[in-house]
Amino acid sequence: MFKQPLTLLKGVGEKKAQRLKKIGLETYNDVLFDYPFRYVDRRTVKKISDITSGDVHVIEGIVVRKRTKYIAKTKKEMLILDVRSDYYTGEAVFFNAQYILSHFEEGTRYFFYGKIEKNGPNFKMMQPEYAPLSNTDFLSVVPVYNATNGITQAELIAIHRQVLSYCLNQLDETLPDSLIKLANLPSLKFALKEIHFPSSRETYKAAKRRLIYEELFFLQLRLMLLKLNYHKPNLPPFSLDQLNVYKGRLPFQLTEAQENVMKEISEDLRSGYSMNRLVQGDVGSGKTVIAFLTLLAAHENSYQSILLAPTTLLAEQHYENFVKLFPEVACCLLTSNITNSEKKRIKEQISEGNISVIIGTHAVLQEDVNFKQLGVVVTDEQHRFGIRQRLSALQKSLRPHALIMSATPIPRTLSLILYGDMDVSVIGQMPSGRKPIKTHFVGKSKQAEMYAFIQSKLTEGRQAYFVCPLIEASETMDLKSAEELYEELKLKLLPHKVGLIHGKMKATEKDEIMHQFKSGELAALVSTTVIEVGIHVANATMMVILNTERFGLSQLHQLRGRVGRGDEQSYCFLLSDKLSSTSKERVETLVNSGDGFVVAEKDLELRGPGEVFGLRQHGIPELKLANLIKHQDILTEVQKHIKTVIDEYQMGNLEFKELIQKQNNNLEKWFTL
Repeated sequence: MFKQPLTLLKGVGEKKAQRLKKIGLETYNDVLFDYPFRYVDRRTVKKISDITSGDVHVIEGIVVRKRTKYIAKTKKEMLILDVRSDYYTGEAVFFNAQYILSHFEEGTRYFFYGKIEKNGPNFKMMQPEYAPLSNTDFLSVVPVYNATNGITQAELIAIHRQVLSYCLNQLDETLPDSLIKLANLPSLKFALKEIHFPSSRETYKAAKRRLIYEELFFLQLRLMLLKLNYHKPNLPPFSLDQLNVYKGRLPFQLTEAQENVMKEISEDLRSGYSMNRLVQGDVGSGKTVIAFLTLLAAHENSYQSILLAPTTLLAEQHYENFVKLFPEVACCLLTSNITNSEKKRIKEQISEGNISVIIGTHAVLQEDVNFKQLGVVVTDEQHRFGIRQRLSALQKSLRPHALIMSATPIPRTLSLILYGDMDVSVIGQMPSGRKPIKTHFVGKSKQAEMYAFIQSKLTEGRQAYFVCPLIEASETMDLKSAEELYEELKLKLLPHKVGLIHGKMKATEKDEIMHQFKSGELAALVSTTVIEVGIHVANATMMVILNTERFGLSQLHQLRGRVGRGDEQSYCFLLSDKLSSTSKERVETLVNSGDGFVVAEKDLELRGPGEVFGLRQHGIPELKLANLIKHQDILTEVQKHIKTVIDEYQMGNLEFKELIQKQNNNLEKWFTL
């Protein structure tokens, strides 16, 4: 909108512009939408006699004397003002005397704002904000912005005032008039003026609601348009007569939840419209078999299909299981560690249509992998890819059926944002025979007892994971590293063999260690979080997570899900010597619940959506004011209004036609790789 550089502003040279760039401010537009993170109310001047020591207020005082004091440690002069206010005498102290000295005149009255420490008839203020009595703007609600070294709040306020005075009169409204009336919103011009420099609490609240509404509106509208653009008649309806035959060959019966999800997928595949569906299911709920049956549906209708996994190990595991269950279906594995000659042969077979099912990692997304007739793309562990990578897979063909599998339970509110362009199915039931994982917190005094228990289980033939937050020992953090623990456990768990795996290893080394663990050659595996999405070892029944306080709640739940894959009782031990109040809440949640959705809701509450799900990696613009937990009421209102907008657009409303066309144009830029 306003792309002018900040060097055009008064008081902003190249040096200051570089400092502003560090906090993301390069153009007028950046400043316009750089909102304060809090406000200071300086509207009331108080008498010191009415102030409690330690409180923060504005006072009025006369500078009786100014003096400097040299500080040898910093080699700088400190400015001390002797100030009289009513019957009190005190000091206002500043640490940069050379810069501030000329700002004050003896015998002149000033406003001072800051913490006031009282001692009888005396008071002291350290680094107060100040202004001469003639500056009545000082007595106002003052914004506080994110700052950086070398830029003061006063300078940031001056920069924001300049940009607002230039931009507001030239600002175009971003929402249609009829929508503004429908949602009872103030204008964008009013909202930006009041969010930066509020006139009152009421105007501030109205401004903030308008800007939150707008953030959520455009985010949801783009996702809804993405869904509408994708969900069009495209593929011939699939015939699914053979699916029951394939189900009958499985070594287990599908749960009721799995059957319900397959019913929803089948309806999509028969519809003639491109499916765009997310399947959410907790760790171990049986999403993989849903994926396999969807791949087989494509095969039975003479279409090729992709199963995309986030790691080589997971891709290999899917490939081995698929081939074992359905050996007659032409299937290949395509990952980065396959030889070039083998890759070339596989790619030729894919392009000629001789391979029906392609299982692999991001290597499948490479441009030189061409398909004869791609009908289905299944993405496993979707949160590892994000929207952009998801779309790059779908661009391999003209809108193939898309099925997304996620073991990260996402609360409904957030799934509307992350997957607002998709239909959602939930596998809310675990396969029969699965026992809940027993989760225990283990302090220092109980660790010997825990190791004795683990040793006994290893002797019985079970296996264990040990997870550490660090690979190597750190001088700055008192945390157990994977390498340190590996050396300890080699002796502590004798005669059982221990392996070590971490992210700095080569892919071939990691694969070798994981295969040794899967085969039972290793009894215990020391790891970093690289096993969070890893191979399934039914015989691994124990998970030990060290320095639990260093992990997020959903991450702890994902790690715990590596055990409990078989019929034996499984255990998860959470080790920590120092738990903060938040860490305690995490531990209590895990100990008391094995439900991934309960865990996800609590994680969202404790950490917020941006940190939990990494919204930027999903290709989602940053929400500056909107909070998906606090503003669910506005989100609900937005969703209702978007339905009205799309209905009106489809009926030919010209006002909404312009809005939708503009957003459709933005979609291409938004999701460009």
